[in-house]
Amino acid sequence: MAAKKQNSAKKRKPFSINVGMIIFLIIFLYIVFSVHSYFTREQIRFYEVVEGSLVRQKSYTGIVLREEKAVNAESSGYIHFYIQEGRRVAANSSVYTIDETGALEKYLTEHPELTQEFGKEELSALRYQLSAFSRHFRDRSFSELYNLKSELDTSVMEYSGMGDAGKLETALSQMNISYRQVRSPEAGVLSYTVDGYETLGEEQIEAGLFHNESYQKRTTRPGSLVEGGTPVYKLITSPEWSLVFPLSEEDRAKYQDVKRLKIHFLNSGETTEAELRLFTGKDRQLYGRLLLHSFMERYASARYLDFEIVTSDRSGLKIPLSAVTEKEFYVIPKDFLRIQDGAAGFLRQTLRDGNAVSEFVETEIYRIDEQFCYLNIPANPENTSSLKTGDVLRKDSGSQSYSVGPTKPLQGVYNINKGYCIFRQVIPMEQNETYMIVEPNTDYGISVYDHIVLNASMVEEGELIYQ
Repeated sequence: MAAKKQNSAKKRKPFSINVGMIIFLIIFLYIVFSVHSYFTREQIRFYEVVEGSLVRQKSYTGIVLREEKAVNAESSGYIHFYIQEGRRVAANSSVYTIDETGALEKYLTEHPELTQEFGKEELSALRYQLSAFSRHFRDRSFSELYNLKSELDTSVMEYSGMGDAGKLETALSQMNISYRQVRSPEAGVLSYTVDGYETLGEEQIEAGLFHNESYQKRTTRPGSLVEGGTPVYKLITSPEWSLVFPLSEEDRAKYQDVKRLKIHFLNSGETTEAELRLFTGKDRQLYGRLLLHSFMERYASARYLDFEIVTSDRSGLKIPLSAVTEKEFYVIPKDFLRIQDGAAGFLRQTLRDGNAVSEFVETEIYRIDEQFCYLNIPANPENTSSLKTGDVLRKDSGSQSYSVGPTKPLQGVYNINKGYCIFRQVIPMEQNETYMIVEPNTDYGISVYDHIVLNASMVEEGELIYQ
């Protein structure tokens, strides 16, 4: 019995701390902490500097003025056009037919052999119309779908050979189907949209025209029944057209000496230049008139157009605003700057053997503007080889002195090409809510393809960054 107790006592060994286990536990906890910190902390991201531009624009709604006239139907009946919307027509050319009984439309539907098949060019033109409409379509311009249908109907009529009056007359005269061909009174560009503003002139412009809730325009559809004496199309007789828009007092100051502007059409995305002239409207308010020489055919049916005036278009290095920070620098009037043996620096007054003497201190100048030189503030104020707060500077001649101390911030970013944060200045040219355009090729600045910290508030100068 005593032997069993002795064996049992031998098997129960006291608990002892193993050094290897402690080291392993410390390493394990460190790894867990590091992994947890990596995945929970906000990641420092970088941005690669690129060349870019920013455009500043102000939006307006303009009313279109043209040399145009509405043309009335000569008689009542069903109308079919030969010429597409926005196409130019010569004087005395066939524009449309009037079918007083509707027999022509019925007969052409029943006898497709009177029309010719589309060739590759015609099919390509129709595809282009659809593609162009798709690119520029906006939900707010849904009514333009109906205009597209009318344009396609007219295109089909033109491509199918209906414009060949001789062929049509020969085929239909045998069937005793009568119709009237109506010709253009003069040359111009056709539009099948009329709104009663065809005679609107500059002297009639007033504010109410830009808030006209009762404005309506009417488009004559192919195959529709029209009454004699009512407008069925308009003829635009000049390639020049104008956009008139109201101006505020702020606009007056901005544009009163401007002769040309760049404008951007919102519905199509196209940009062009226009001549600008200011005038006083019927209501004694100030208006601007933009004279245009292009895109008249594209906007032949439009009376109101939304557009933007491009007031600034600056190009340079494009960086996000979140990357921009500020750093304080000593500012010293540039009159104190001295060049000695090709080096830039300042004359600092010191005491030597009890006498005031001036010594030249070579200095790294970060930036020079119209008033000041910007100098780095030394991290070690005891370093006598650089300027520090309280140093007294003197000019080359005279008794004027300046005490180093005042500071001023410069904007910049943190460059991380070398793996740690280095402040590099930026000189802003333009900015919006997201990006800034800065001057390229500046001293102590940035270049294309440099890596900078995307969010400057997350780091400090000199901090190591692992990309």
